[in-house]
Amino acid sequence: MKNIKNFISYPFNSKLFFDLYQKLLNKSSNGFILSFHDLSPQTFKSHIECLLPAKPIPLDELIKRQISEKSNKNCFSITFDDGVEETVRNSWDVCLKHNWPVTFFLPVNYLNGENLPFQKIQLLEYYLKDKEYTVPKDLKKNKSLMNKKRIIEQLKKIIYYESSFNIKENINYFLKFLPQKSELKNYKYLMPRAISWDEVKKISKNDLSSFQSHGVSHTACSGLTTDELKNEMISSKDIIQKHTGKKVNGFCYPYGSPNSINQASIDIASKFFDYSTTLIKGRLTNKSILHYLPRIDLYEENKASLVKMKVAIS
Repeated sequence: MKNIKNFISYPFNSKLFFDLYQKLLNKSSNGFILSFHDLSPQTFKSHIECLLPAKPIPLDELIKRQISEKSNKNCFSITFDDGVEETVRNSWDVCLKHNWPVTFFLPVNYLNGENLPFQKIQLLEYYLKDKEYTVPKDLKKNKSLMNKKRIIEQLKKIIYYESSFNIKENINYFLKFLPQKSELKNYKYLMPRAISWDEVKKISKNDLSSFQSHGVSHTACSGLTTDELKNEMISSKDIIQKHTGKKVNGFCYPYGSPNSINQASIDIASKFFDYSTTLIKGRLTNKSILHYLPRIDLYEENKASLVKMKVAIS
């Protein structure tokens, strides 16, 4: 077992494998889209620089190349989801300094003061007391009582397919068991502020930036009705355009997994946007669907060798 563990860890610490990933990267002919959420500016910078000689280009340009079947070898685009204030500010400073184009996908209700569902679940995971609770009918699963661990598991599961109303009802039910906000020491860390509309307007004046739609409520599209889908897409598009004065032509599916995206959401997105992105790993190919585009997700804990590997094998 020890030998197996050593072999698994070997690639991430070996110059041999590091060079191998670099060769794979150089031979890859298709462009790709990177997806980031919350990470330090130092890590973000190192992730982009380790992918050289590939270079970041505007997402709109990458999409145009995709449509026209023009070569996008050694080209990729940078995207950030959710609009967390500190993340947008820090990543924008890095992009501005290095002349890297970047797209930010914004869930408009978050910018209007409503924290995101998964942030509220993080708060519950941190502060909800470890005991059994009487649970709402949507979470019961034939059980009237459920412990904290199971509750958090269920909440993390339903946000990928349930309606906005059901998610809000279930999360709010458990939030009432928490102490007052003033008593929660890590509240600001677990429930970070969104970037302000004023800052969005300021940043958007620079053409290196692009602000696109991540919906209104950050609800999984598969959990929405046809009318709700249209409202999420049209309203978010109109609101962002109003604040930036620029065209919003891209949509990022909240959560981005296959069970969060149904055919109805793809069909409706295609009526209001030029492209839509997922969190399904992969590169752009001649078989890529414009409203089901893959992205490669990278995180704070990913070392340069793992970043290279993720991109090389996608």
